[in-house]
Amino acid sequence: MSEFDKDWDWYAGLIDSRKESDEWSIIRKTRETHWEEFCQIKENAHVLDAGCGNGDYTRLMLLKGARVWAFDYAGKMVQAAEQRLKREGLKAEKLTVDSVLDIPYPDSMFDAVVCLAVIDHVPDDERSKAVSELARVLKPGGTLYINTPNKYAFHWRTGHYLMRLVGLFPKGKIRWFTPQQLSELVEDMDLVPMRSLGLEFIPPFSGLYTSDLRRRTFLPDGIISILDNIYLNIEARARRIDLFKALCLHYFLVAHKREVQSADI
Repeated sequence: MSEFDKDWDWYAGLIDSRKESDEWSIIRKTRETHWEEFCQIKENAHVLDAGCGNGDYTRLMLLKGARVWAFDYAGKMVQAAEQRLKREGLKAEKLTVDSVLDIPYPDSMFDAVVCLAVIDHVPDDERSKAVSELARVLKPGGTLYINTPNKYAFHWRTGHYLMRLVGLFPKGKIRWFTPQQLSELVEDMDLVPMRSLGLEFIPPFSGLYTSDLRRRTFLPDGIISILDNIYLNIEARARRIDLFKALCLHYFLVAHKREVQSADI
């Protein structure tokens, strides 16, 4: 298995059906409301989805009217994304199997680059190269949307550790970052950190989600619906508050590329 670290083909086959299921609905709603708050993609903007997975965010950007180029490292992920977009009558400008370490597009091509749940899977000694590639294809004045698992989310880290012990989490290394480390990573590429937002402060109250994306619960549907609405309201508030944001499972950062790049002296 590659240093990019999950069994991605297995995961691609898993999430294609699960993410559209009813039992996944609260996580789907949480992420879609988060997306609406976090990403400000304009109609007709040229956007790169670098590490598109099964097309979650590619889909949302296309629905916003953006022109989207997308790629993923895993061939089955790309197939899943293509099938998902086709089901909804959507089409990316280009959807390919490629690596964030060698992005196949020219300098300054995109108004925005979206790279979510990707760089934490890149080997430590190549992570700077990956972010450099993201910055390279971004237009001056353009926007990078990026995230990593949050090292300060101790309750989530404990949960992941326990799931691994009982075989409910896939093999592969999770690399956790502090918000400061993520900011420094983009600053090293002459990008300017701007807004930030958390995602998934706590797990939903309605059940436990394991790595196969199933909800394990004993609650009746009526109670699940009530608890999910409460959770959605708590999540929407907690992810904006600095103290709670720093404890969320995922830490998201917006960074801008300088209009005029610094000249060597």
